Amino acid sequence: MLIPFREITRDALRRRYAVGAFNCLSVENVMGAVAAAEELHSPIILQLAEVQFPEAPMELMAPVFLRAARDAKVPVAVHLDHGRSIETCIRAVREGFTSVMFDGAELPFEENAEQTRLVVRLAHAAGVDVEAELGRVGDTGFGGEGTAAAAADVFTDVEESARFIARTGTDALAIAIGNLHGRYTATPRLNIARLREIHARNAVPLVLHGGSGTSEEDFKACIRNGICKINVATAIQIAAAEAVAEYLARGGSPGYIGIKRRIIEASQRAVAEHIQLFESDGKA
Repeated sequence: MLIPFREITRDALRRRYAVGAFNCLSVENVMGAVAAAEELHSPIILQLAEVQFPEAPMELMAPVFLRAARDAKVPVAVHLDHGRSIETCIRAVREGFTSVMFDGAELPFEENAEQTRLVVRLAHAAGVDVEAELGRVGDTGFGGEGTAAAAADVFTDVEESARFIARTGTDALAIAIGNLHGRYTATPRLNIARLREIHARNAVPLVLHGGSGTSEEDFKACIRNGICKINVATAIQIAAAEAVAEYLARGGSPGYIGIKRRIIEASQRAVAEHIQLFESDGKA
């Protein structure tokens, strides 16, 4: 069932689990993700980032996401991940997404706050929720999201987070606590103490980006300290690619149907693993 982002994230905050937000670039990814959620009785978020539009155009994927969400036996929200402009967020609202993320993290604080505030005003007028980002989440460089920038990371400031939320009215906030986008070459060490301070200062659901490769210990600590949504992208695509490569190496038919089935199965396994890790199984 298609439900608002706010309902899913607020329930996660209240019941102390995290909902997985899975970047799906194909029908196969979507089918696998929903199958895993239904099997484990978990809410999920299907999402697509602007950087992924060349491979998965939003206007083509939106109907797939929305139909899958409406037909699902569990709560599903449909989310724009990392919208880079106000215009992109408006496009997603028009396509029926139940929430949008405006990513102004690279902007100066005042500009980020002002543009986020405008996105919130426009989205809320259409009944759509908003996620924003404060602090700089770096990038390992894997998966087409840019150049490694770990050295330039800026952790989210506690007092700035409170001012930002008050100024913008955002429904959720993605924070930087040492997490990175992409495939990690080493397990990151997250600043849980900083997370704990941000959570204590703010009442909105907090979001962790870069969920592929974080340790189980850090995931659990994040969930206990206010993280209600965790983004997973790279892990799904790696699982799909490895499953296809193994299938072909073992002499599997190179025909489309066989490959398609392996992608669905691999997507389902990857999503199921993260659902259980995030403790959202049985929460639907």
